[in-house]
Amino acid sequence: MAKKPKEDWYWPLGALGYAEEISDSFPTETELIGVITILWNRHEIALRRIFISLMRTRSTAYAEAIWERQPTHQSRRDLLSLALGTVKLTKRQKAILEWIIDRTKTMADRRNELIHAEYVVHGRTDALHAKVKPPRSNKPPKHQRVMESDLRKVANGLSHLVAATEAADIELMSRRKRARFDELGQQLDELAQSRKNQRTD
Repeated sequence: MAKKPKEDWYWPLGALGYAEEISDSFPTETELIGVITILWNRHEIALRRIFISLMRTRSTAYAEAIWERQPTHQSRRDLLSLALGTVKLTKRQKAILEWIIDRTKTMADRRNELIHAEYVVHGRTDALHAKVKPPRSNKPPKHQRVMESDLRKVANGLSHLVAATEAADIELMSRRKRARFDELGQQLDELAQSRKNQRTD
């Protein structure tokens, strides 16, 4: 008679040594989760600037207040989608922003799982898992294996999304602001070249 496989069991990561235990046990995974968090926050800031640009008000305080009053990431995305239909945009601008909103929705689901999960370690394999509970569901949480390759994929995807979002923010700038932005970029390039020349002299 075949022997029954041992039941899976997990222990909570950080339960004994807190931060030191977490960073010592899974340094690469911990770093990547931090990278994902920082990139997502940067993305949120860029989306906020885009919304303010779309509102085109002399005082940004009103647009900022509307954005900040949204309770969730999803409601902010919905607000941005609504704004696209109320302002005049070129086909290129609208296509870029629609892609960003759609891609943000896709990335948000995985980001939420990673950021809000409880991290546990498999008792027999010592593998890291995320204890993920489906939103608005009474079903028990699932244990998802957290692998370095998966985290790098999420981080790389977010890097591309943030780059596109910040590029879209520049695209929406007025001519005056863009000229000032280009001027600042040129000054930074000149400063970097000057420092490089100093090191080689």
